[in-house]
Amino acid sequence: MNESNRKDRRPRGKNPARRALAAIALLALIAANVPAAAGALEDGLTAYHAKDYVRALQLWRPLAEQGDADAQYEVGTLYAEGKGVAASDIIAATWFQRAAEQGVAGAQYNLAVSFAEGLGVRKDDALAAKWFRRAADQGMAYAQLNLGLMYAAGRGVPKDNIESVRWLELAIFGLPPGGARSDAAKALKGAADQLSDEDLLKARTLQRAFKATPETRTAESVPMATKPADAKPADSKAGDAKGTAPK
Repeated sequence: MNESNRKDRRPRGKNPARRALAAIALLALIAANVPAAAGALEDGLTAYHAKDYVRALQLWRPLAEQGDADAQYEVGTLYAEGKGVAASDIIAATWFQRAAEQGVAGAQYNLAVSFAEGLGVRKDDALAAKWFRRAADQGMAYAQLNLGLMYAAGRGVPKDNIESVRWLELAIFGLPPGGARSDAAKALKGAADQLSDEDLLKARTLQRAFKATPETRTAESVPMATKPADAKPADSKAGDAKGTAPK
């Protein structure tokens, strides 16, 4: 992804869309009749909004260590932001991966960003594309945008303008008004201009046939065998990746 597309790309809790997704996830947990975990998750979110990040960590981390995917995502967020703990992209990526493997779309997106930018993990475009794809398949617009850009550039996946158009068009429908949607529209025009009418029709047929498919959540059966070590203060600033995984 080139420098012109790096604006507002790193998932950070300052973005209200990120907080909104966490609230939605908590409401879903409550509706699913898991009162103990949902209560702690909701109390943690309340503490987070009150800027009591130490309390949020105290509520979320025990659940995360027991295998709760949403809590793992939230703990990763705190380490990514350096709130309530010293910032560590390494520890954040560890928690994001555990949640991502259980199907949390926001964690899948954040993990993809980690691989795309080399934040706490070895930079790996193929793994970034893999995790963007899993989040995109669940309907996350920012993941769809990044996946479309990767297909346009042939980064981590074979260059494929049909797939690029497909994912960029899907992203435009889901992105809020503003810079990211404008970026998607520009990238879409660039990819579409390289397609024949027949291939453009194929891309749009694929786009219209898309249905978001949430992954089935399967809680881990055992607590973490190895807990991530506490972070040390980070000396460097994190890079950015297109879009924001809502919190």
